[in-house]
Amino acid sequence: MTDPHAQHPAAPASAAPASAPAGTTPPARTDHATRHVPLGELFAGQVRRDPHAPAVTDGRRTWSYGELARRTGRLAAHLVGSGAGPERTVALVLPRSMELIAAELAVALSGAAFLPVDPAYPAERRALMLADAAPAVVLDDPERVRALMDAGDREADPPGSRVLPDHAAYVIFTSGSTGTPKGVTVTHRGIGAFAAAAAERYAVGPGDRVLQFSSSSFDASVLELCISVLSGALLVVPPDGPWLGDELAAVLDEHRITHALIPPAALATLPDPADTGGAPHPRTLIVGAEACPAALVDRWAPGRRMINSYGPTEATVVATWTGPLTAGTGTPAIGSPLPGTEAHLLDTAMRPVPPGTEGELYVGGDGLARGYLGRPGLTSTRFVAHPFGPPGARLYRTGDRARRRADGELEYLGRADRQVKVRGFRIEPGEIEAALTREPGVREAVVVVRDEEPARGRLVGYVTPADPARTPEPARLRAALAAALPAHMVPSAVVVLDALPLTPQHKTDLRALPAPGGARTEEHVEPRTDDERALAAIWADVLGVDAVGVTDDFFDLGGDSILAARILTRIRDVLGVRLSLRDVFTARTVAALAPPAAEPSA
Repeated sequence: MTDPHAQHPAAPASAAPASAPAGTTPPARTDHATRHVPLGELFAGQVRRDPHAPAVTDGRRTWSYGELARRTGRLAAHLVGSGAGPERTVALVLPRSMELIAAELAVALSGAAFLPVDPAYPAERRALMLADAAPAVVLDDPERVRALMDAGDREADPPGSRVLPDHAAYVIFTSGSTGTPKGVTVTHRGIGAFAAAAAERYAVGPGDRVLQFSSSSFDASVLELCISVLSGALLVVPPDGPWLGDELAAVLDEHRITHALIPPAALATLPDPADTGGAPHPRTLIVGAEACPAALVDRWAPGRRMINSYGPTEATVVATWTGPLTAGTGTPAIGSPLPGTEAHLLDTAMRPVPPGTEGELYVGGDGLARGYLGRPGLTSTRFVAHPFGPPGARLYRTGDRARRRADGELEYLGRADRQVKVRGFRIEPGEIEAALTREPGVREAVVVVRDEEPARGRLVGYVTPADPARTPEPARLRAALAAALPAHMVPSAVVVLDALPLTPQHKTDLRALPAPGGARTEEHVEPRTDDERALAAIWADVLGVDAVGVTDDFFDLGGDSILAARILTRIRDVLGVRLSLRDVFTARTVAALAPPAAEPSA
């Protein structure tokens, strides 16, 4: 009987470049031997090479490769007995931990695909993802997982030939333009090639210490997994953050991190290495998920290996990269394709564009994802037939605009659609707009990113009332979004307009949308002490609002973890006081954060 939830392998991408039509730019592809070994076998091979080497630590516990293998084997045996296997999915609703890493490897050993679900996501979001994926097994109890790993009575055999390169390896959900998230199914075919290329490009191997910075719900966490436990290095798993600013710097130093993937928005919160004596860690710094400003390259490239990496979720983590970067060279390009990967710049007729000419970036090759889980229609619109590849080969339309420089490297130019990146998170405004228009009292909604300083990359929603006599309350709308969407998709402000501005073509004029004002409590309370006045001034400057009252809520003013880190840096520099992100998140107001006023002497 056919399993209704099975996802059948798609035709593999071409293994060698085809000839382009005469007079066009030939396909861009890096030709090297690639390895199509499944994830579980790659890990098993590393265990055999050095079972006593440290594999994963949280700072309190450390498991060797042999110990990690025994735990994954026991859990994999349980998963197989519970129905996991090739072309099945296992959902992992687990917090950041060593057990989560072991669970991902156990799923790979069972032959199934792992679906990481951040337990911090709203319940509605988690339920939607699980309903969409229809997993064979759901692991959502850390204690139960730990017990299965520690006390299992048998271990799973190595996956062997039952796991094929075109079987699904993992599923990652991304924001969807139609109003619901979509799961990207990635196969094993590109993982081995990526792991081998990354070990060389990032210069990682035994004795190195890799930071797990990314949430498991994003494919950047797969990069961290590949360059650590598939390369003989140690994966360092700190507890849940957010890790930014001085706290991130302390993690890097305390754990002697040698390799870290840190998005530019988070990197900008770290103390300048020139001010800390040029700290040696990390030795290799990977930036990605969003454009890296030249100023960050100038600050961080000296004295270390800095690599700019680009890749959509649909292309097994990384599609192109460039580096090592050097100071004084400006904004980095997104570079050249990885071994086994294709990168093409095509016009609207799917023809290659000449060097120096803008085109849409298409990627293909071994790392190409299978498509969107259970959405053949959407898959067919984004994963298109390769115009000059062999029969069955496909390319993914990234929606990114780029051009090829004289040195052959790709230069990113922006988006061809409305998809945005905010602090490294890929967001479809349409999904947030759909959530807003589902709220009572809202007629229309549009969501944009405002990048005016100092609140750079601020997500803002604009709505119109269904009934002009009853204005929707922005705080209520933000609360409703927070209950349905991940935190990074909740606008920092919601603005109510009588009508959305229109262009002469009767489309929403995004450029004419007004800047949001700061959200305040009904009664504005002026600062009463010198400390409150200093803090209020810092908050107003960083949050980009005219003034801050001492009872105004940090998050209602548009605050988030990145802005909180900037506030902490300013407080340290101006007032000489060191606070933590938890202090800001707990206090939420200037009044609660400021020291109490001294009692008058008798």
